[in-house]
Amino acid sequence: MEIHQLKYFMAIVDTGSFSRAAEYCNVAQPSLSHQIKKLESEMGQLLFDRLGRTVVLTDAGKLLIPRAQIILEEIQGIKISIHSDIQDREGTLSVGFIPTISPFVLPSVIRRFGQEFPNASLEVHEDLTEDIVKKLVTVELDVGITSLPIKHKMLQTEELLTETLLVASSQKYGIATQASIRVKELDDFPFIALNEMHCLGEQVQSFCYQEDVDLNIVCHTSQLSTVHKCVAMGLGVSLVPQALVLSDPIEQVTYRTISDSLPQRKIVATTHAKRHLSYLARQFIEIVREEYPRDGSG
Repeated sequence: MEIHQLKYFMAIVDTGSFSRAAEYCNVAQPSLSHQIKKLESEMGQLLFDRLGRTVVLTDAGKLLIPRAQIILEEIQGIKISIHSDIQDREGTLSVGFIPTISPFVLPSVIRRFGQEFPNASLEVHEDLTEDIVKKLVTVELDVGITSLPIKHKMLQTEELLTETLLVASSQKYGIATQASIRVKELDDFPFIALNEMHCLGEQVQSFCYQEDVDLNIVCHTSQLSTVHKCVAMGLGVSLVPQALVLSDPIEQVTYRTISDSLPQRKIVATTHAKRHLSYLARQFIEIVREEYPRDGSG
């Protein structure tokens, strides 16, 4: 039994005619008649007596009317309810952020999402890229805010922005007096490195390898905040995302661009390639795009 068969059945009941019912349902009469015959065959009962141009309900047809009405009304109610929930911006959205992004944008995103969607529920998870990828694939998360590369055939990415990495240094080193530095000058200073379990740590190491920079790493840490504090104490220099610079409360640290190269990372929204992106998910991605700290240069 199919929904459209019940709709055709009720249309015949309401109009009293196969031809008028077909016109009402905007289908060809042979197609409507065929579907009614399939419905009768499945039920094992005739629903109408065909008396020339007149149709008369059988006892089985009369018994089907209230049941068909309940089913069709319930389906219409579901449509109305879902439409209403979307209009009221209700629902639950589960999102993930990597730790080298979340401190700079997550608080403002949570605040704004709550203001714009007070009837919705936002579940936030902070995880490493590998864990976010797994949870997106298993549909535990709807959206992941990560950086490239994302290497999984079941996932797709939407670029939000490109973020520059800057050299962070204390006043202890001569970098602070320069307008910018050359990439090979990184060889000359102790370096505070973020662990490569973070994609940012891996990106920094990859950049330095490509530029033939032989880093003098004096500290590996798993927290970007620890990198920042070590730099502030004069223990070394590091490469940090521009969002950290724009939200930096520590005055002891100065930031300089690299003049002969441009280390960057691309911030993306990662989603399951075969899942429908909900209204809440699309709006959430736009909020992240708009709230992410940047200097206006894109």
